[in-house]
Amino acid sequence: MKISGSYNPYSINNNMGTTSKKPTNVKDYSNYLTQKFGCLTPGKSASVSVTGGLLRKAMSDEKTGEWLERELSKVPDYIEAAQKSSIAHGGTLKSVSIEFGEEYSTMTTVGVFGDEGSTDPEIDKWLDKIKEKRAEQKEAEKKLEQKQQEQKIDEASFNMEFRGKDLEDLTNQFTMKLSGTMTLLSGGAFDIRG
Repeated sequence: MKISGSYNPYSINNNMGTTSKKPTNVKDYSNYLTQKFGCLTPGKSASVSVTGGLLRKAMSDEKTGEWLERELSKVPDYIEAAQKSSIAHGGTLKSVSIEFGEEYSTMTTVGVFGDEGSTDPEIDKWLDKIKEKRAEQKEAEKKLEQKQQEQKIDEASFNMEFRGKDLEDLTNQFTMKLSGTMTLLSGGAFDIRG
């Protein structure tokens, strides 16, 4: 006589986490990027924009979309480099704007020289907000990944096979195997073959 069983407490797939729904229009895509990249929310002395043509191209061409997201993630680095350059030349970067276009990208800066070479507090606040949002996103992604890992563990299945002379012998083997573990029988399915 042989008894085998399998157990999966979550036989219904509960996908917890972010949906990978692709934006279907430029407005939705623009909103998605604005939520993902803090640099697209303008500050008092800084702004970053993406032209409609580039948004449409990025939506339809995966490589362009990846490039755009990579560039948007580097915006704080670009601005900090511009600040350092201004300071190195004895000035202060007072205003910066970046526009990403389908055929071009431009960065326009306004600086004041002879201003003791410091950073502008408004640009610093804006950069701090971007960094804070980036840190929050990383923390949220980390929590989501941890939750998905826990869910995978919860969804783990196991199989056991017992051989014995009769049903009582198989049941005893099964009971001994499961003793000391959590209550795994709820939702389990067992097949008894004789």
